[in-house]
Amino acid sequence: MSLERLDIEGTFNFRDLGGAPTRAGDQAVRHGLVFRADGLAQLTDRARADLEELGIRTVIDLRDIGERSKLPDAVDGLDVRRIELPIFDDHFFPARPLSVDEMKAAAAASGIDLSDRSLARIYDLMITHFGHRLALAVDAIAEHCDGGVVFHCSAGKDRTGVLGAFVLDLLGVGRSEIVDEYAITSTHLSDGFLDSITRDFADAGISRNLAATATAAPPALMHDLLDRIDADYGAASAKGKGTSVGGVGTASANEDGTGGGVEAYLLAHGMDPTTPQRLRDCLLEPAANTA
Repeated sequence: MSLERLDIEGTFNFRDLGGAPTRAGDQAVRHGLVFRADGLAQLTDRARADLEELGIRTVIDLRDIGERSKLPDAVDGLDVRRIELPIFDDHFFPARPLSVDEMKAAAAASGIDLSDRSLARIYDLMITHFGHRLALAVDAIAEHCDGGVVFHCSAGKDRTGVLGAFVLDLLGVGRSEIVDEYAITSTHLSDGFLDSITRDFADAGISRNLAATATAAPPALMHDLLDRIDADYGAASAKGKGTSVGGVGTASANEDGTGGGVEAYLLAHGMDPTTPQRLRDCLLEPAANTA
């Protein structure tokens, strides 16, 4: 599996999700159909031509409205479908920054306390409160993957990283490959990216500390997230208590001993039951074809 970034001007973390082998080893993820990226606001004419050459027909924007309005995707002129699907449902970056009192009132009303924005807390909130948004995003990828799709947030790391990990898990890719694909982001997000996002965050009145978290992708964080989901959903499914469709369990234990919890988690949060097989039909090919 290639972990190299694609040279798309104006981006730092644009990658092809393809190339990873499945746990069984007989299949691999196709290249050239699903891509993941950081923000697309700084695309140049050359970058837009490159996206067209890559065959991308759908752009899924996972950012909140406050991010999109400040830095809209620079895809005008491209024949692409644009899908706005904020994973955090506009809670993290609303249309305007909230005062401390407004944040407290919003937390009391929603149960979503955003005062702690450490990475661990952000991931906890994502999994606890926004599973339905992640499920919708996976459905959108399955619906459009045959025509070329890129999904992205601002850094292409947290929202994009979790979504990419979920897609790879549904395709049967092993844990070590999933975590490697997530963690390589730290290598790609350096120097120029940190300078750029620090400037953008400062303009929006957001602290440099938050900007610095935009480059960190600790492997332990993804391991912990997947362990939590497997513990909460995979083990129950293995005991016959998980989500089922038509009476058939849909998240049976994987060959490497994990519990298949990601699929059960997404189904429990509204994922279309046909999505996993649609993804596999679209994105898997015999492993020899990726050589």
